[in-house]
Amino acid sequence: MANRFALGVFFVALYVVVSAAGEVYAASYFQQADVFVALLLSFAVVCLMFNLLARHEGAGATVAKWSLLVFVALNVVTAISWIGLFVGLKYAEPAIVVAFMVALGPTATVWLNALIRRQGAPPASDIVVSVTIATIGTYMIWISASGNAGVEWGARSSFGIVLAIVAGLSLALTNILVKLLFDRGFSGRQVLAHRFYGTILLLLGLVDHSSILPEISQHWFAIAAIGLSTILIPLLLIQQGIRHVEPFTVNMVLSTAPIITFLFQYFDSRIVPSSHTFIGNVLITAVAVGNIYLQYRRSA
Repeated sequence: MANRFALGVFFVALYVVVSAAGEVYAASYFQQADVFVALLLSFAVVCLMFNLLARHEGAGATVAKWSLLVFVALNVVTAISWIGLFVGLKYAEPAIVVAFMVALGPTATVWLNALIRRQGAPPASDIVVSVTIATIGTYMIWISASGNAGVEWGARSSFGIVLAIVAGLSLALTNILVKLLFDRGFSGRQVLAHRFYGTILLLLGLVDHSSILPEISQHWFAIAAIGLSTILIPLLLIQQGIRHVEPFTVNMVLSTAPIITFLFQYFDSRIVPSSHTFIGNVLITAVAVGNIYLQYRRSA
């Protein structure tokens, strides 16, 4: 049991490192490029690839009627979380966007997990930790609004923060729905194969279709790098993590993402290092790591 727990934490931690690097790169790229074109191409390729893999392993593309509602819900929250994340990265500091997402995740997961998966009342320690991290998240709001973030507060910065909050709530629900499908016997490839239809449909409505070919011809390498580092590889890693540990543990490991993202920001000359952002990220990470250790002891 302890080995399974450690393996799950390792996969999610690896997800945090890879996606943090990709998100900082994407935030810089989106300042002068079309975010929706890059996302549409990336998700279309990912969806096609995992449909082929699911068919190859004999899983097919059929979904039982009793699980159809779960897949529909998963498509909706996946679209909201991913598009909210990437548009938020365009208008706000990446470390703060990620901090909002993970600050809300544990709080939402505690109650959504009990409600959806019928796990019963959460332990008191989980409630205390989730509320603590959410409180630190309010400090991050002050950092952004007071002009103490690494990126200057602009006309659309508040829009970016709101999207990050919505994306954080959606991400928490996404992890629970994926775990629910695993509980019902679906493979990781099946879940990934059917997860992005809603995202692709939404992006088709948002994208300027006349800009697709010019964007590909000018920025094909950047689009491929963003797709691999922020979508494809992280998805494979986090699905393995969700398979081995509970959603709350996943969110606790994800709570270390802000400090990792903050460190990668040193490679982006557009962002000025902010001590206020650093303090907020360290506080969230410290609480998260402490809780991960307690859960590891509990599992052992």
